[in-house]
Amino acid sequence: MNYPPLNMHFVVKFKHKEFSKDIHFQSVNGLKASICKTEESKLEKVHFENLVLKRAYEPDSRLIGWCMNRINNHKTQAVNLVISLLNSEHKMLSGWIIEKAIPVSWSVEELHAQETRILIERIELEYKFFEVLNSQGEIIAPKEKKRIR
Repeated sequence: MNYPPLNMHFVVKFKHKEFSKDIHFQSVNGLKASICKTEESKLEKVHFENLVLKRAYEPDSRLIGWCMNRINNHKTQAVNLVISLLNSEHKMLSGWIIEKAIPVSWSVEELHAQETRILIERIELEYKFFEVLNSQGEIIAPKEKKRIR
């Protein structure tokens, strides 16, 4: 029997060798595409919401350096990534290829002397577009190749 997929079992894989260990995240938000019209023009434009990744703070992660290099030094190094939704046997049910992501924000949650919590890191990425994958890793949407804005 097929059950609806659960949202809690997933991995994020950056397509960059320096970030190969950065796969575990607490949450992923921002897989959203919408059509918007500008008032000046009647043309429709696709808008992709920023991707927000959260996880336990990892001070030795190279992702922090990538984010801060972009924010502080304005050095842009776009990276592709794949988010895979997994089943109980760790096989992909669906996925999303994120194209040309760059960091636009990095932060950690509040440090608090009277609370004992895991410190959460937040990474926000802007990207050009995403593609949807089926369980075999085939692109099912969009059917036609998107032009990069």
